[in-house]
Amino acid sequence: MNGVHHWDERLNMSQFRSMKHFRKKSVLVDDVRNYIRDSIINFHFKPGEQLNELELIKKIGISRSPIREAFRLLEAEGFVVRHWGKGVFVREVNANDVHELLPIRAALEGLAAELAASKLTEKELVRLGKITQRMEDVAKKGGDIRIYGRLNFDFHKGIVKGARNSRLEEMIKNLGRQSMWVSLASLYFRKSLSFAMSSHKEIYLALKKRNGKLAAECIKNHINDGATKVIEYFV
Repeated sequence: MNGVHHWDERLNMSQFRSMKHFRKKSVLVDDVRNYIRDSIINFHFKPGEQLNELELIKKIGISRSPIREAFRLLEAEGFVVRHWGKGVFVREVNANDVHELLPIRAALEGLAAELAASKLTEKELVRLGKITQRMEDVAKKGGDIRIYGRLNFDFHKGIVKGARNSRLEEMIKNLGRQSMWVSLASLYFRKSLSFAMSSHKEIYLALKKRNGKLAAECIKNHINDGATKVIEYFV
């Protein structure tokens, strides 16, 4: 639906108005979903916290309907849970989330890193190097997990983009958001970045050497080792 000219000219005005309204509503729901999802990922809404409809209506300045639809979509994506009679809450993280999500992410991002090693531009490699250094600085200073989380997301996103494979990127996109949030959410209440920076530099150096096999191995080890250490916190 890129424009009116794509539609049959025989459509009457009332049908056109209805479709125009539908497009606006769809965009609004997506905007609300993205806002709430980003707020969850960045820990403005914390694991276990209730999402208050009335507060969101006042804050965003919209009606109840798109917020409820956004909740439904976020529930399907695994970011929120609905407790009937109580409301909608940000999902709390458990060991099963880690067991299920992170091995899949490791396999997909391993492939992305292997492809990206030969396709990343020099400018993209420089940017990944800067992100790696900033992550290291934050981890050494025991900094804000939210800041680290945004850098971590940008680092992995940069590698996936660098693979130049739109279908792989689409497969990783939603999974990546959720799995990285799962890892960081488990760290949030423990205030620990002690192992979070363990191997980003190794991944970056492998990419810089244009060694796809090594980059894939490093990123798989990074994600799987992280999963093992995250699971230890639930034992």
